[in-house]
Formats: sequence, C-alpha cells, structure tokens
Amino acid sequence: MSTRLTHGGRRIDRSKPVTFSFNGKSLKGFQGDTLASALLANDQMMMGRSFKYHRPRGVVASGAEEPNALMNMGEGGKFEPNQRATTTEVFDGLAAKSQNHWPNLEFDIGVINNSFARFLPAGFYYKTFLFPRFAWKHIYEPFIRQSAGLGQAPKARDADTYEHFYFFADVAVIGGGLAGLQAAKTAALSGAKVLLMEQDPFWGGRAAVDGGELDGAPAGEYVARLVAELEAMENVTLRTRMMGAGVYDHGYLLGYERLRDHAPELAGPRHRLWKIRASQIITASGAIERPLSFAGNDIPGVMLAGALRDYIADYGVSAGDRVVVVTNNDDAYKTAMAVKAAGLDVPVILDARAGGGGAAADAARAAGIRVENGKAIAKVTGGKRVKSVKICAQAGEGGVLEEIACDAVAMSGGWSPVVHLWSHCGGKLVWDEEHAMFRPDETRPPLGATGEGFVIPAGAANGVMDMGVGLADADHAGRKAVEALGLTAKAVKLPDFEQAAEAPLEPVWMMPQGAGPKLRMKAWLDYQNDVKVSDVQLAAREGYESVEHTKRYTTLGMATDQGKLSNINGLAVLSETLGQ
Repeated sequence: MSTRLTHGGRRIDRSKPVTFSFNGKSLKGFQGDTLASALLANDQMMMGRSFKYHRPRGVVASGAEEPNALMNMGEGGKFEPNQRATTTEVFDGLAAKSQNHWPNLEFDIGVINNSFARFLPAGFYYKTFLFPRFAWKHIYEPFIRQSAGLGQAPKARDADTYEHFYFFADVAVIGGGLAGLQAAKTAALSGAKVLLMEQDPFWGGRAAVDGGELDGAPAGEYVARLVAELEAMENVTLRTRMMGAGVYDHGYLLGYERLRDHAPELAGPRHRLWKIRASQIITASGAIERPLSFAGNDIPGVMLAGALRDYIADYGVSAGDRVVVVTNNDDAYKTAMAVKAAGLDVPVILDARAGGGGAAADAARAAGIRVENGKAIAKVTGGKRVKSVKICAQAGEGGVLEEIACDAVAMSGGWSPVVHLWSHCGGKLVWDEEHAMFRPDETRPPLGATGEGFVIPAGAANGVMDMGVGLADADHAGRKAVEALGLTAKAVKLPDFEQAAEAPLEPVWMMPQGAGPKLRMKAWLDYQNDVKVSDVQLAAREGYESVEHTKRYTTLGMATDQGKLSNINGLAVLSETLGQ
C-alpha cells in the first residue's frame, strides 16, 4: 500500500497539517504536499479513469508531464477542470474530484468499453460512423458529444482576478534547476540584468533528489548557496511558481505566474501573465523520464522511477511496500537504493540490457538487492492496483519465467530533454543515437531579427545528463548570452563533482522485444487517450506512414499532456514497424 513514511520529506512541514477533500472524503496532508503526494499518503492509488476505455489510472509522474491524475478543482466561481494533482499544492479546504467516470470512481459503467477493446482499435470511428448515413445525426453524433471532453465545463462566472505585467531583461533564464541557477549566476556576475523563473515552488530541480556532492557538500546545500548569492544581487529577479509559457520572435517571452493557487486566502490577483522582452533567453527546462511499454503498464502503482524517488525524498511518501524496478539505464538504480534506504523492499531490479548496469548495479547488489540482466516485464497483474509482475527475457516473446508479488513498479526508459521552448521559434532538433533522445541542434538555433541566435539551451534541456558536465554547459550558456550582449563574461569557478561511471543506455521501445498481439494490445503509449503499441502498428499497416497522419489516426500525443510521455516511444514504434 502507499503510505506516509515516518521520516523524510524535504518539501513538507509536518508541523503544519492541512485538511482537504477528494470526491467528498476528508483527508489529511501537510503544507508543502502536492495533491498527488497527499493522495498517495492516504493510500489513494486510483485517481481517475482513462478517456476511451475508462481503465483505472493512478499517478505516473511527479510534475507537469502527468497524464492521468487530472482533477475537477474547487466549487462555484472557483471551479476549474483538468488540474494536475502533481502540480497542485494542497491547502486547507481544497476540494478535488476525479474525472471521466459515472456514477463514481470505484464503479464506472464506462469500463465496459474495455471489454470491447478489440473492436475499438485506432481509427475505428473513421470506419464505423460512416454507415448507415442516417445514423450519424440521430445516433453517432449525440453519443460522441455526450462522451467527448475531459472534466466538467465551469458554469459559474470566474470569481478570481488576473493581471498582466511587462518586464525587460538582458537575459531570461527558464528553469531554476542546477543548470538554470548556474547560468543565471554566470550572466549576472557579468553585469547583465537577469530574470530567473522556476515553475515549481522550490529551486534546484532534481539535484537534491538525485544526490551527489558538489565541492564536498550535498547538492541541496550547493543549490541553497547559489540561490542566496542570486538573491543578494540587485540585477537579478527571481520567481518561483512561474512557467516559461512561450518564446516568440524578437526575444518576446511569456511567463505564467501562479500567485495564490497555493494560498487562496491571500489578497490580490490569482495569476499574472508576464510579457517579457529579453535580448537572450536560456532554456534550462530539464528533461522528462520516459516510461517503458509493457502489458499492464497503466495499472495504478506503475510509476516513473524518478517520480517514485521524488515522492520518497520530497514528500516522505512511499508508493508501495514492495517495489519492482525495471529499466534500460543506470538512473533507475538510484530509485532502488532510495526505496531500500526508506526501509522498504526491492525484490528485484530488471535490467533489460544484457550487459547490465555499471557502478550503480554493483552498489545495488552490495546492498542486497537482486539484479537480473536481460530481463523484462511480460505483464503486470492487477486491476485497481498492482498485485504482481510476470518476468520474461527481453529478447524473447514473453514466456513467463517467474512471477513476483509487489504493489508498485518503478520504470525508466531513458530521458527526453524538454525542447518545446527551443522549437517555438524554429530551433531544430537532432537525434542523439547514443542517448536515444532528441536534443537541440545548436547549429540551427532560433534566429532573431539580426540573423543571430537568441535562445540558448543549457544542462539536461541540451541533452547533458551528467551533473558536472551540465554545470559546465550551463556556465557556457551564461557566458554565450552575455557575450552576445557585448559584455565581458567573467570567469566563474565551478564546483568539483565526480560522476560515477555509468553503463550506456540501450533503447527499449517494447517489452519484451518479440511481444505477441495479446501483450501489445495491453502495452500503453498514450495513457490519457488510450493509445497502445498495437494501435500505432495497425496505423502503419493501414498505410499511415507519415508521423502527422499516424498521430491523428491514433490520437497519439493529442491529449492535454501533448505527448510529453508518449510521443518518443510512439515514434520509435512507428519507425520499427515501418523499418525506417
């Protein structure tokens, strides 16, 4: 079961309990909790239903990429649908309701669609709704209109107020993780007027969660020192709870700041739209972990490995007592060690790579954790929560070798840089074969009015996943920005950091490699729109070879999360199916 741990939780204040409601039930949390962490602490694994098949869905991520845990929030003039539980901070009196079910979350009559899934594949509506012609107006269209959409439409007039704000900066830095902080410091020390924004309520991103030491101190302490230095500079403006929402021509940038979502009792506007002009823009927006595609990977309790680690470190919340870890890279081993350190059980780490992991794998074995190389998950069993995993060989067709009881699965399929802001003004991407990711192509940047680039990626957003190298890359971004302004970049001493040797990632787009039709029909790519591996393969067989056509035929990446978790895996499945 998911529960609150007796220790840990850097983001919560256990001396300040809060009371909130979920589907009318009163629950307890702490100040600093997100709605997702507070629900998990109360063993509320199921948080919604999927759009097409109404399958039970739980939280899978810990940030803005979350596709499942969408809520109807508030009441009356404060009502707002489709709010992510992972980015909503709890407060006394918060009222949240789950979406896309009737009559209730536990018993949803719409789940009958799941029983007819084989008759509702990708594109079925293009074939079904054509005939007979009279049925469109009297049967199909009324039914579609009744079923369409997520959440409820607000009925009362919005009771809140909003404002917009103009701001001018030499350098705007989007992302307050370690790379963003370092880039801002480099630019600020050179005399530039700097605006630094972070969408979360805290600075440092994943640095403190992932561990490591900088200049002999924990990464969290180095982050605090960086923030203190920036706060003391008169030429630096710092903003948390503020998202870089769009980058446009001539250095025009939109920032979306949430002022009172976490404390509605405060006076003033609820949100503020910043209209920013910046000569140089640094995108330090980080990277998003990718899921793995295996049968049952949507069952509540199956989560991204990094997210499960976040909930333990940031909120003192465990998603399960027995956690199976499945991965194709070394990063997920950190989650296994975090689970073990929290006093919980890790019965096995399944590493799809035949050669296994590097130093992280050796550390896991030394901690008494069983590690299996070349293995995969054939199927996760369970309905409204995980019950067990069936293990198979990754190179096989799904023949079950062993079944292990567990109540959570931590999966990691690699990382994808957050590149949409780089792409807004025409920045191009390049496929990084070694790390299996799209990253910014700095030889083809977004161009300003003078024909020069004005957007600079930094850190993980630039495809640099090593913390030490990422700091150097962020410093380079800061120097490049101030030099473009005609200023002299000052030398900045970077901290000492030693990165443990890691075994290379091996791309895994389907698990197991030779999964048959029954397994592929339960391996999910797009959680919100219920797009499966088999749907993308069907689209390819039916002639939809263009990425854009496949997207529309299957609805891959067309949900509110806009493919943050699904698109890379979906593109890879399409590529393999077409042999391209």
